[in-house]
Amino acid sequence: MPDFSDQPGRDATIGAPGESRRHLLRIRRILERKIVPSLALDPAQIIPTGTGGNNHEGQADALVAMALQGRIDQAKSELRALHEAGTPYEHLQLGLLATAAERLGALWETDNLSFVDVTIATGTLQRLMHFIAIDLDKGPLLAGRTRSILIFPEPGAEHTFGAATAARFFERAGWDVHYVPDSDRATLRDIVRNRPVDVLGVSLSRADHAPRAGALVAELRAASRNPDLAAIAGGSAVVRQPSLITELNVDAALAAIRTAPLQADEMVSGRQR
Repeated sequence: MPDFSDQPGRDATIGAPGESRRHLLRIRRILERKIVPSLALDPAQIIPTGTGGNNHEGQADALVAMALQGRIDQAKSELRALHEAGTPYEHLQLGLLATAAERLGALWETDNLSFVDVTIATGTLQRLMHFIAIDLDKGPLLAGRTRSILIFPEPGAEHTFGAATAARFFERAGWDVHYVPDSDRATLRDIVRNRPVDVLGVSLSRADHAPRAGALVAELRAASRNPDLAAIAGGSAVVRQPSLITELNVDAALAAIRTAPLQADEMVSGRQR
């Protein structure tokens, strides 16, 4: 996700009625020029079916348009239709929602959207992620969990979409997941001191936050009741700079959410031999 720190020249609030109208006109122009024109002109337009090629891009663009326009009920209906037509859970979460979040980030980084626009739209995507996980993902979680992971974003993270997505994938793989979206130090310390956690999982979206995140990982390692505690890292910053694992005080960087539970399980097994 993009850097959401305060930067000059980017609107953070919507003020007077005239400014609100200009804001709405700007959103419409973005939808018309940057997303898919037919979606802006016809709100009844649906998410294209299929999972390959241009359809993949069209699906993400449609979801961005719905998030920006606040059409969450329509988005849920379309996601349900895709799922019932055979679109797998992994594509809905990673191929569609994650791609839509990246599109929003790109619009933010190019000054096309304000902090408020992106925050509201990303919040909508997070609600859709929970809708997919709870309402659409009917497959039972695996029984007999033998691994436990504590997942949290970097301290100071503005948005936690990636960490939340990772937490759900570990749950589906049968892990006992503790997810702390606000990275509260007291809560994190309490978990590692009092619960049998096998792995720490930190999600890093900004490289300049690595030192703070690394200090927190070191603190949690020292406080943990598990002397063999492993630590992994993911997130957009780690994907771009795998060398950040040194600053993060972790054992490995896992770039692919789909395979992260298996890789982490193998790491724990290796440490326990």
